[in-house]
Amino acid sequence: MNKNTYEFDFFDYYADPVDYFKQCLYLRKIGNRGICMYKNKKIHLSPRLFEALFTMAEDTSKTHKLDTIIRENGAAEDNERQIAARINKAFKKEGFTNIVKKEFRDGYCINLDIIQDDFIVTATR
Repeated sequence: MNKNTYEFDFFDYYADPVDYFKQCLYLRKIGNRGICMYKNKKIHLSPRLFEALFTMAEDTSKTHKLDTIIRENGAAEDNERQIAARINKAFKKEGFTNIVKKEFRDGYCINLDIIQDDFIVTATR
């Protein structure tokens, strides 16, 4: 007896857009606020952490220096390692693995082994 199983392809998620967005890392910037959803769960991030994650999500092909993002309120700069650790901690709190990884001597980027580039959606309004 032959038991063939069908494996979902990337294009199968387009059959219903809701199913596609349930698999995505969705980041939306509305003015000075940000919405972060991953696998249909809302992730609570401070504006500083959201801005760093949004910057990494906009261009996943390169690494980013997180401490060079200019803040308008004049608050003290965070250490890059602290920013990445706090983003990962927020995702761990919701039950997910580390989403931000350090590239050797280059900077930080989104871990594309966990989230495919096709499933990262950024939007501004």
